[in-house]
Amino acid sequence: MEALARGVVHGTAGNMSLRDLESGLIAISPSGIPYPALTPADIVIVNDLGEVVDGRRKPSSETPLHSMVMRARPHIRAIVHTHSHYATVVSCIRPYLPPILTEVCLVVGARVPVTRYGLTGTPDFGESVMEALEPDSRAVILKNHGLVCFGDSFDAALGIAEIVEEAARVYVHALAANGGREPDLVPEELIPEMAERFRRTYGQAAAANEAMAPRAG
Repeated sequence: MEALARGVVHGTAGNMSLRDLESGLIAISPSGIPYPALTPADIVIVNDLGEVVDGRRKPSSETPLHSMVMRARPHIRAIVHTHSHYATVVSCIRPYLPPILTEVCLVVGARVPVTRYGLTGTPDFGESVMEALEPDSRAVILKNHGLVCFGDSFDAALGIAEIVEEAARVYVHALAANGGREPDLVPEELIPEMAERFRRTYGQAAAANEAMAPRAG
């Protein structure tokens, strides 16, 4: 419902999953049910081979993608797959989304790769993502299809989906405004230093958060 409210999914397009780190089981959205109609009972539980363990619904047709990625990347807990409009446009015209916005460079990296075309609903689709996936990848754009994002929580993966879609939107509009010529980009040689500084300085320290929390009495 949160993904729907933020506008990154619509109808029955896209799918998402969340892994329980203790059991290794994966909760995944069901196939072909509109988001507003979903209830907790519709969510399907599968193992890391994509085999149904619990649930009365058929799991997403992209279950092979989710289970394959989670099997190969133990640190990934959540996957959000969308059919975001502008990320899909980029998938049709470029081999990657270049560093167009500072924010996406800091959170996702200098480039968001575009996969080769994978046959949806089959292991080939997951394999196309695995071929483009780096150890620290947080997002991959799916050729002529959409976007898939990874995180250690659902909120993190959903936030990345929003950031990448916004960057893709800016890139497509910048191309149009620039007569189809490549727009000015964030200098790639500066991104590692910027990202390291961002990791060290952004947000509130845990001690500061504790100091600011209201105390009883």
